[in-house]
Amino acid sequence: MENTLPDAAGPSAPLNSAPSARSALADRARAAGLHLLISAGVTAAVFAIMIALWYPWPVFVAAGAPQLLLLVSVCDVILGPALTFVVYRKGKRSLVFDLAVIAALQIGALAYGVHSVHLARPVFMVFAVDRFELVSDADIDPAQLALAPERFRALSQTGPRLVGALLPEDPQERSRLLVAAATQGIDLRLLPRYYTDYDAVRRQGLAKAQTVARLRQFNPPADVDAALKSVDRAEDAVRWYPVRGGKRDLVALVDAASGDLLRLVRLQPWAP
Repeated sequence: MENTLPDAAGPSAPLNSAPSARSALADRARAAGLHLLISAGVTAAVFAIMIALWYPWPVFVAAGAPQLLLLVSVCDVILGPALTFVVYRKGKRSLVFDLAVIAALQIGALAYGVHSVHLARPVFMVFAVDRFELVSDADIDPAQLALAPERFRALSQTGPRLVGALLPEDPQERSRLLVAAATQGIDLRLLPRYYTDYDAVRRQGLAKAQTVARLRQFNPPADVDAALKSVDRAEDAVRWYPVRGGKRDLVALVDAASGDLLRLVRLQPWAP
């Protein structure tokens, strides 16, 4: 039988498909990588603005903003480039449409994420009885907000506003408030009609302010010393209150004589 070479257009043709497949995979990886860089840049810029306006440090940690931003990042930064990797093929007729749909989905997801983070932002830091409590936009019932003194009806867009809250003087009203707090979880901080200026309560609150010596019982001494150094005060010139946050509690350092708020610090206000 006569020996013949295989036809170049026949059995040997599939060997050329491997470089083509690798090239297509590389194109998809480059497109997805570029999409990832753009998505990360846009998301980081949006996050930076949100943090600067709505979540001053260390309220950022106390309000649980890192968890919210991580969720938005996963949805927006990861899924978009992953979809681009799936649909991208150079020369594909519907490529522009496919990428436009992915971009629209990302913009929608980012907008929803920004809206959620906006609702979760702390709008008041309320001093009530013996502590401060952070109150978010989502915490406040609009019907209750409408009953507040006019100066407290506008919700802050630049970090929590410092206010005080006073228990009603009428015994029956006070009793109803205590019952609502026990049965419905509606306590003083969620009722803006009882809000007042912090200046009206800061001195009387000092009777329940705690000493730095007690703070040392819950925290490493070096951390407490660093906090005192940050406010440039001697230990006996400083008192503190717990700050209830959504995800983490903080400590509010105040002037021992005036009750002026000096600084919020990441210290533990409770026994471990």
